[in-house]
Amino acid sequence: MYGGGVVSNDEHIFPAWFSPAARIASNVYGAVVDIRNARLDRGVGIRSVDRPVISVGNIVAGGTGKSPMVRWIAEWALARNVLPLIALRGYRSHQGQSDEAMEHQSALPDAKIALGANRFATISAAVAQDPSVGVVILDDGFQHRMLARNLDLVLIDATCSRLDGELLPLGWLREPPKNLSRATCVIVTHAQQIDRELDKKIQAMHGRPALAWCDHFWDGLEIRASDGTKIVQANESLRGRRLSVWAGIARPEAFLNQLKSFGAEIVHVASLGDHARYGAKTVARLTQAAQASGATAIAMTGKDLAKVAGDVLGMSLPLIIPRLRLKFCAGENAFRELLEKCLLRR
Repeated sequence: MYGGGVVSNDEHIFPAWFSPAARIASNVYGAVVDIRNARLDRGVGIRSVDRPVISVGNIVAGGTGKSPMVRWIAEWALARNVLPLIALRGYRSHQGQSDEAMEHQSALPDAKIALGANRFATISAAVAQDPSVGVVILDDGFQHRMLARNLDLVLIDATCSRLDGELLPLGWLREPPKNLSRATCVIVTHAQQIDRELDKKIQAMHGRPALAWCDHFWDGLEIRASDGTKIVQANESLRGRRLSVWAGIARPEAFLNQLKSFGAEIVHVASLGDHARYGAKTVARLTQAAQASGATAIAMTGKDLAKVAGDVLGMSLPLIIPRLRLKFCAGENAFRELLEKCLLRR
């Protein structure tokens, strides 16, 4: 639901008339990926940090639920008195910040954040500054192979796996599905139950069935008033509300559908791309549009809130931010055991 990259429900990114050129580019991209992976398979250029490293990634350009999984693992570590360091590349970062980093810091004030494309350098610097760091969590790390990891987790979206699709830029795959074989385990997200057919595909490519299956749920709503006060209400409090929706995420349709499922009426949807940037002028323009549409509140994701927090004080409309959580329908104990073994390597 929350993730990086722009995704539609189509199997191909470009319209049909552009497909021949996109296919050529896709073939070139695939060859470059294969050459790079062959070198990294030999261990060339891979460096290690002096901490257990857990990578959370995917093989598609789009949201598979990496951020909620990263936070779940970080909360799991904190509950064991282990300080997690979340390392991000800083996609579309602005003034030294990125939306994922700000969202993680807001949700996990006790965790450490390392932001930068050179993750070895940023992680090493962060650990040197605070040696109490006990585990490193790579957010979107499957393709970042130059940093050694103890666990390599790959997430597959049950509602949009794209395992039969094409490589970028023709399709949405960041690398061939056969490369799932190098992952420690596969975890399926947005799943309310085990999908046997999808599991067969995963087993054929990964060599093993998916380790765990999980879904996202809203653990209540955070309501922020114009004076900055916050309260938490049940999801059902959305019923009858007229909402303006601001969702600069990969798949906003999932966010919209969830709002509607709790009885909200969507009267305005802001036109935003994934990782959209805000600012005082943008917030003012969107607020004016929300008011003109008759909205009684603005619904946004935690990622969006992190980027507009400084510009929303004094707004005439309250903000509604769902509190996103993970729940497992299968494999949770096996996943926890795998994490425990990783921490033992300290």
